[in-house]
Amino acid sequence: MSEYSSERADMLETFVKYRIVSNRWSSVPAKNLIYFDRHCSREFPGMQGISQHMVDGWCKQRSTESKRSRVNRCYPVIQLVKYLIERGDHSLQVPEMPSYSKGNHIPHSFSEDELHTFFNECDRRVQTAPDQAKAFRALTVAVLFRLLYSSGMRTTEARLLCPSDVDLENAVINVRETKGDMQHYVALHSDVVNILISYDRVAQRVFQNRSIFFPGKGGGPLSASMLEYEFHKVWDSISTAKAVPYDFRHNYAIMNINAWTNKGFNFYDKLLYLSKSMGHTSLESTKYYYSLSPVMADILDKESSADFDKIVPEVLPYE
Repeated sequence: MSEYSSERADMLETFVKYRIVSNRWSSVPAKNLIYFDRHCSREFPGMQGISQHMVDGWCKQRSTESKRSRVNRCYPVIQLVKYLIERGDHSLQVPEMPSYSKGNHIPHSFSEDELHTFFNECDRRVQTAPDQAKAFRALTVAVLFRLLYSSGMRTTEARLLCPSDVDLENAVINVRETKGDMQHYVALHSDVVNILISYDRVAQRVFQNRSIFFPGKGGGPLSASMLEYEFHKVWDSISTAKAVPYDFRHNYAIMNINAWTNKGFNFYDKLLYLSKSMGHTSLESTKYYYSLSPVMADILDKESSADFDKIVPEVLPYE
C-alpha cells in the first residue's frame, strides 16, 4: 500500500524512485514528503496533483521553527517542484527560501588532556552504571563519540547508521543518511575497527536483528537531543568550556590539516581527500576549517605560489 494519498501517489512515488536511483534520498526528506502530502490532503481535499497554493502553504514560515528548520522541512518539496518543472509543468514556481547565517558557536579546540579525560569518563560511566540498560547506553555513546572523533562524521550520520552500512571486515563505513544526499565512504582506523567489533557483539546480544548500529531506547536511533544530553553529562563534569558533539568533526578536520605540515605533499590532493571523506558537496565547504588552523597559512605559502582563493572559493554558509 502506498504511503501517499491517491491524489498524488503516482507522482510522488515516481519522484522518490528517481531520487533513490540518483543516490539523493534518505529517511529525513522521505518523512517530510509524506507530511507534505498529508498537508495537501488536509488543506485541499480531493484535489489532484500539486498546485502552487499547496507548495506555498507548506513552505510558509511557522512560528515554532527556525529558518534552518524551515529549509530542511521544505527541501524535498523544493526538489519535487524542480523535478516537475524540468518535466514540463510550467504552472509551478520554486518557492524562495531565506538564507540563514551560521550560528555564533566557535568550535572548541580539544586538547589531548581534555580528550583523554573525556573518554576516560565515558568508560568510567560504563563501569559504574547501576543496571545493564544504563550500562549499554553509556557504552553506546562512548563508542559513538570515539567514532565521531576518529572519522569526522556528522552526528546525524553516525546516529542513523545501519549495521549494513558498517563494513568492519574492510574497515569502511558507507554513509547514506547524510546532509544534502551526499553519500560517501569513510575509512576507519584499525583501533576504531576493533572497538566497533567489540561493541557490535554486545549490541547484537541486547538487540537481536537490530536495524540501527547504535540503538537507543526501543532499538531506534538515538535522537539528536539525547546525543547532546549524553555528551554534556560527560563534558560538563570535566570542563567548563563550551563544546558540542559536532566539535569532534571540526577537531578531525583541523587535526588532519595540522598533520600536513612538513610532509612534502600535494596539498590540493590532500584537500580533495579530506573533502570527500567528510561528505562535503564541494571544496568550498572544506575551506572553512583553514580559518581555524593557523598552520595552514604557512603550508599554503610554502607549498604553492597560487592564490588560495582562486583554487578554493568562498565557503558556503551552511557547512
